[in-house]
Amino acid sequence: MRPTATLTRQDETTRAGQSVQDGEYDPAREHLQRRRIWDRKYSIRACYRGWYERLRSFIVAGPSVEIGAGSGCYQDLWPGLITSDVVFTPYVDLVADGLRLPFADGSLGNLLVTDLLHHLRDPHIFFDEADRVLRPGGRVLAIEPYITLASRVAYRLMHHEDVWFGGYHRNPEKDDPWAGNMAIANLIFTREASAWPARHPRLRVICRHRFSLLDFQLAGGFKPYAFVGRPRLYDLALALDRRLDWLAPLCGFRIMCVVEKE
Repeated sequence: MRPTATLTRQDETTRAGQSVQDGEYDPAREHLQRRRIWDRKYSIRACYRGWYERLRSFIVAGPSVEIGAGSGCYQDLWPGLITSDVVFTPYVDLVADGLRLPFADGSLGNLLVTDLLHHLRDPHIFFDEADRVLRPGGRVLAIEPYITLASRVAYRLMHHEDVWFGGYHRNPEKDDPWAGNMAIANLIFTREASAWPARHPRLRVICRHRFSLLDFQLAGGFKPYAFVGRPRLYDLALALDRRLDWLAPLCGFRIMCVVEKE
């Protein structure tokens, strides 16, 4: 059953910890675990703060909504940000499906998505929805995994999600919102870039920047540990990471894309 979008918080029966049956994956519980790690781990907060600093100059006026907010991390960094996810957690303002956004036409200034596009059955449906709900001049701010020589090896060895260049997903009819293909940003924003103007004539890609050689990796992501845990050392690693952006086409793990509605 596909997730549905609503403007209200879900019933108490879908709150965190209530969706586990027969040992099945519980995304709400995972979001809560991630939030606990966020609250106690300096390195992941500093990593996201660095990502927000990269995005901040692209933010435009108007209501701003994060799709796929999960643990609500950006809300600590972006004042006034409205958070949403496909499941309810205490850290989201509303429940929403990225393929059926519950917002009026032309009502939003910014849509923030981090690690969302590679989970969607067809990311172009999300961009169709973004075209509908954004004001003229409104923007999608996206950070996604990106496959390079280095990240391809690391993701395949250390991450459970697929890396596949044969299409968006091996099962084109996938209905599991948690399954992902880490190569989707490569496909949409690099390999299929020439097809973008015809597919989304009112949406223009104004930024395509590869980065993240060290930041998320040294932070240990949302694991309980960090490879560089001391704040001062991690801040030095972040400064070095920015200086190494020129190597990102070969060794980066992320891409930041900004899409503007004309």
